[in-house]
Amino acid sequence: MLPPGLKEQFAAAIRRLLRPVVRQLVAYGVTYPALDQMIRELYVESAETDFALPHKRATDSRVALLTGLHRKEIARLRGRSRTSDAPVEVEDTVVTRVIGRWMGGPPYSDTRGRPRPLPYESRRPRAATFARLVRDRGVDVPIRSVLDELLRTGVVEITDDGVVHLKQEANVPAGDLEGKLSLLASDPGEVFSTIVHNVENPERPWLQRKVVYDNVGSEALEELRGEARATGEEFIRRANVLLAERDRDRNPDAPGGSRSRVVLGVYYFEESESEPAKAEAKRPRLPGRIKRRR
Repeated sequence: MLPPGLKEQFAAAIRRLLRPVVRQLVAYGVTYPALDQMIRELYVESAETDFALPHKRATDSRVALLTGLHRKEIARLRGRSRTSDAPVEVEDTVVTRVIGRWMGGPPYSDTRGRPRPLPYESRRPRAATFARLVRDRGVDVPIRSVLDELLRTGVVEITDDGVVHLKQEANVPAGDLEGKLSLLASDPGEVFSTIVHNVENPERPWLQRKVVYDNVGSEALEELRGEARATGEEFIRRANVLLAERDRDRNPDAPGGSRSRVVLGVYYFEESESEPAKAEAKRPRLPGRIKRRR
């Protein structure tokens, strides 16, 4: 256990660590309830496996003591069938629910699911409008807030006459991310575990090094990216040779012992020191008051 002062410092470090994670959860449409479910399951799983007592099954009471979760909640979570690679149940967001209904047939699309342009509002009660579409989904969020979010993400556009057009038929990031997302499942956890190991075992630390300069001109970045890639690729080639010589699948004469997984990595990262101002400048201009159509 950490002493109180260091516990607060650790919690602050975790908050900073989670900041970019939460940003991408919001960006990719993973809501807080979905994350909360994942965290609860992981707390129970960790208490059961990482803090198990020798020759004794972890009871609900012990898991509750370690995690702070109520015993009824623990019993519910342990009763669920779960595996480490089972798909996570992610509930629809407001955006995906609105898009889904928009493409779900009349009156918001044709019978083939092609979305129709929708006036924002109309004086005719039964007219197919964007406001009616949002209300039909039972969304407990102001209609204008839903529109602003769709505009921000580029899913819709609104013309000067107050008509909303659906531009993207799915609220997903552009590009093929399947392969890269598999790295997201492994690489950050490996870096985090390395840092924790070095905090807890200063007498035998693992490799953890980086170089940081905070006043690099943007005109140098393109050259730096190329040089960093070349340097990193050379490092990876040497690391591959080093590990391959000791991998028993490749080299039967490699040293013996219990089976271990070893990772050597290198990375490059950059950010603008005025990133908030740049992000604000890139935001799309939102329309002002939208007129109701007759």
